[in-house]
Amino acid sequence: MTTDDLSPRRLPPLRALQAFAAVIRHDGMRRAAEHLHLSHAALSQHVQHLEEAFGLRLLDRSGGGRARPTALGREYGEALIAGFEQIEAATARLRLRGDESRRLVLGAPTSLSVSLLLPRIEEFGADAGFDLQLFCPAAAADLAHSRIHALLMHGDPREQGLQGELLFEQALLPVASPELIARLDPRRWWQDATPGVRVLHVVSDGWRHDWPAWFGDDPSTWPLPHLSLSSPMPAISAALAGQGIALMYPRLIADRLASGELRVLPSPYPAQVKRLYLAWLPEAQGSGRLERVRDWLGEILGESAVG
Repeated sequence: MTTDDLSPRRLPPLRALQAFAAVIRHDGMRRAAEHLHLSHAALSQHVQHLEEAFGLRLLDRSGGGRARPTALGREYGEALIAGFEQIEAATARLRLRGDESRRLVLGAPTSLSVSLLLPRIEEFGADAGFDLQLFCPAAAADLAHSRIHALLMHGDPREQGLQGELLFEQALLPVASPELIARLDPRRWWQDATPGVRVLHVVSDGWRHDWPAWFGDDPSTWPLPHLSLSSPMPAISAALAGQGIALMYPRLIADRLASGELRVLPSPYPAQVKRLYLAWLPEAQGSGRLERVRDWLGEILGESAVG
């Protein structure tokens, strides 16, 4: 590719643009090459072709260290990223519209999907007349880019510029296995220095502030040791194994509470409330499918719920 190939109306090859956008997005050649499943040499060649075509340096390779984008390179790369995101969003919206009569894609936290939604989704599909697909884990960005039609989320969607409503709320309660509870004083467990007693701290979005609301932002000052976990599912598993005390809303672990595998401990402070919201794409507003899914979710979350 030469400078003659780049008239004002002609774009560089798509692969070269994708390659350079990946370098900027992933902050370096190595991670970009891994993401694109390219060798470092092949990725470098794409970038060099762009530089030769423009007659400009897009990456600064001086100093012998990692190549870093020049000011012009970063500006161009960020514009490419924004452009590709718009293309991806438009493509996703078009694909979703093409599927409107056949399915609805619901994004949801993995813990909620595994505990409550998956066991009931086949029955829902048989009655609803359309296919409900779960996409998890999911975040607000998946909805913003139209990868999904609707999203279950713990934060208020309106704070992120999304349409949505409060679907469910329930007090968080400390829970542990009977075996662990037998080793401590349940009335003052948060002051119990028994070896092995610790809190299971979920650090994912929507959960990371739960224990700090009781014990403060600095875990080193908490009255008990803690174990940080990536999501509610491993925290529930660790609590079942007697490895610590989890802070959960009862609906999420209703089966475990009913079976006696987990038991509720007294709350040391006023109970916090976990809120679950349903957000949706603007084009899904008022659709019969969305209404059907919202009613179904309300029924599931309301089963045996303890406020």
